[in-house]
Parts: sequence; structure tokens; C-alpha cells
Amino acid sequence: MGKTHSKTPLIFFITVIILMTIATLLLVNKCATHTPTTDDGPSSTSPHPTNNDSDDITLTPEGNHVDDKNTNPYGSPTDLIGHISELAIQANDTGDINPLVALLGQGTLTPTQTKQLRELAVASRMKLDPTTPFSSIQGLNNRWSLNLANRNRIFLDLTKAADGRWLVNRITLPNHQGSLTKQPKKTTDPATSDEEKKAAAIVQSFLASIMQLDPASARQYIDPTKISYAKLAGLCILFEEGKYQFIEKKALRNMFLRNTSAGWIARIKTPDTDQPAMFAINTKRQDAQSAWKITEINLNQLLTDYVNRVSGGDIHYKPLIKNPKGGDALVIYFDLNSNQLTIRTQRQLIIVAKLLKTDAQRKLTISGYTDALGSDAYNLVLSEKRARQVMLFLSKNGVNPAQMNIASFGEAQPRVPNTSADGSDAPEGRRVNRRAEILLDF
Repeated sequence: MGKTHSKTPLIFFITVIILMTIATLLLVNKCATHTPTTDDGPSSTSPHPTNNDSDDITLTPEGNHVDDKNTNPYGSPTDLIGHISELAIQANDTGDINPLVALLGQGTLTPTQTKQLRELAVASRMKLDPTTPFSSIQGLNNRWSLNLANRNRIFLDLTKAADGRWLVNRITLPNHQGSLTKQPKKTTDPATSDEEKKAAAIVQSFLASIMQLDPASARQYIDPTKISYAKLAGLCILFEEGKYQFIEKKALRNMFLRNTSAGWIARIKTPDTDQPAMFAINTKRQDAQSAWKITEINLNQLLTDYVNRVSGGDIHYKPLIKNPKGGDALVIYFDLNSNQLTIRTQRQLIIVAKLLKTDAQRKLTISGYTDALGSDAYNLVLSEKRARQVMLFLSKNGVNPAQMNIASFGEAQPRVPNTSADGSDAPEGRRVNRRAEILLDF
């Protein structure tokens, strides 16, 4: 007869296995519900407590909702002043100053100032100067002015908050009595609404040509004795490089309208921001039977916006400058020790060529320059190569070589110093001086 084995050890072994499994499950569950902490607070990997107002998916590590947006995204003084001017125009049109007061800040305005702003808006006396709607005050840091059409000014002192935003710190309004005195009757008759539409149509057609980067088409809407070809080409270049687009609503605002003159503000933006830039346009005609023509384009504010967005804040590194001999000049820039045209400069010159091909009588001078590195002889040769390279490119794009003259100046006539005040090298200055200037009107 075989031996009978006891089942007790087997039962004991199975019981131990079951107990260990239960203990393991309890331990895992406890760890899953425990929130580990560090010296800085709860771990970022821990789930956030849930409630009706938030969830752990839509919160950032800082606890902010991912859809939250900065309600005051003014990273530069021009961003803030530009928006204030927009609201001032709106207040003048509607009489409603509430959006303007909200932006300026309730704590910044006294009750008397709020009342005065409301009186100005209701009386339509907050109309801005169409040529220079706002400007910075030279010699006073962070002081700007809104320039009213009646030659009064509203001064705004700005301050930069700790988070980088620019805010209005103080407001100085014009003399209360002087700002609301009755103006003498205008001797010119106001234009009719039909005439306003005609003037607006000219400006809109001009702007459509600029958007298409077609200065040759835009030329038909200007008075060529008042608007330089360089400014026309420069405006197209600004639009092309800045990727500017007209805002969807009220892109063109009428600033004033008279029988033979009208002023306009064109409002534009870039795809990466909703903050508008703007530039001023004036139109004139000889009489009621004559066609409207554009006689002035003020690009000061647009150039400032372009410099901040495209040129890294370098006020000298822009495609349109004032020529010391008068008029406007286009500028293209070169890399160090190079006379080769970059992709950027080729795009600029294609725009210039479009304009020049339509006017075979127009002459231009191309002047080459260098920075101060290298010998005088080397720089003179390099500057001549730069000017000639521009001429060859324009010639290949349809411009008659007989229209063009070239000049070379080497390191002479720098736009900005090549060295700092202490004598050290100034790379930013040298970058600006490696250039060729195109004078289209002389």
C-alpha cells in the first residue's frame, strides 16, 4: 500500500500567495492616490483637484488656463500708443469714451479729466492730426503725445510694468477752456458724401496696388510732383517684408474732408498680431471738376512698427531713408565683405524694377558704400562692385542701363559711426553702412 500525503502544506502555500497578491494590490492603490510633494509644492505630474471651473487637461504648470490671453499685450510704447489713437478716433466718431477710458486706466484719469475727454468726444474735437496722429517727445523718456487736428496735444507719460507691458502712468490734457472754444467758420465748403466716396475710391485703388506690390499701377493715383518714386517703391517693400495686411473693419478712416482736400488713416496689421499699425495719406484736387490725387504719405509710424517687427528695433536698418540732398532714397544692405545680393535685396529690387520699367525717362543713381574694416583702396573697389551688382540685377529685370548711373564712396559717408564712443567696434553700425543707396528722383 502506498503512503498517504498530507494536503496541509499545499493549502498553506496557496493561502500565502493569495494574501501577498491582496497586499500588493492595496499598496499599489495607496501609491496611486498619494500626491508626492517637493519643497516647491505639489509635483507637476500629480493630477489637479477637479471642480466645475477647471480641469487638469486645460491648466498649465503655472495653474493658468491654456485659453487665457493677455488682455493688455503692449510690448512696446508704439503698440500702446497706436491702440490709444485707434480708440481716440473711435471716441471722436461715436462720442463714446468708455473703451478709451478703460485702456488709459480709471486710476490714471481724474474725474475732471474724464469729463473733459467726454466733452471733447461729444463735440467731435478729438480728431487726430492726419499727418502725425501721435509722436514721441524728444528729450523726455517715455513721453508721447496724441496730436489733435486743432493743434492741441494730449500728453501721455508711459511706464513699463514688471511683466514687460507698457502702461499709461500720467495724462496731461490740453487747456480745458482753450480746447473747447468755438472754432472760426471754415472758408472752404465741405465736400459732399458723393465726393467723399470718389476720394476714398482713389485711396482704396492706390492701396490695392500697394498690396499687390505693384508700384507701377499705384503711380497713376499720385501727384508725381509731391510723392517720390522712392517712397512709392519703399511702401511696397515695407508691405512685402512686414507681411502687412489691411484690417478687416474700417481699414481706411477719413480724418477730414473739404472741397479740395481730404485726409485718411490706413490701418494695417501683421498675421502674428492684432495690434494695428497705421500711416497717413492726404489727397487733393484743384477744384470740384478735377480728379483726386494723393499728395502726401506719412510713413513715420509705419517705419517705427516695421523696425520693431522686422529689424530688431534698429531704427537705422530700414529700406527707406531721407537723402541728405533732398527727397527719399532706397537702401539695400550687404553682408560683410560681400557684393552679392541676398534673397531679401533681390525681392526689393524686383519691386524697384517694376516701377522703373514704366518710366523710361526716369534716371537713377546707385551709390555703393562699405563699413570701415579694410583698407581705403579695398573698400573703394568693394563699394563700386556693390553699386554695379545692383545695376546689373535691375538691368536683367528690364530696366534700361541708360537710365542708371553708379557711384562708389568706399567707407566715406557712413550713415552711423562704425565705432562706439569709447573707440570700440560697433557691429550694428557697420551693418548699416554696408549698403547701396538708390536715388530715384534727382
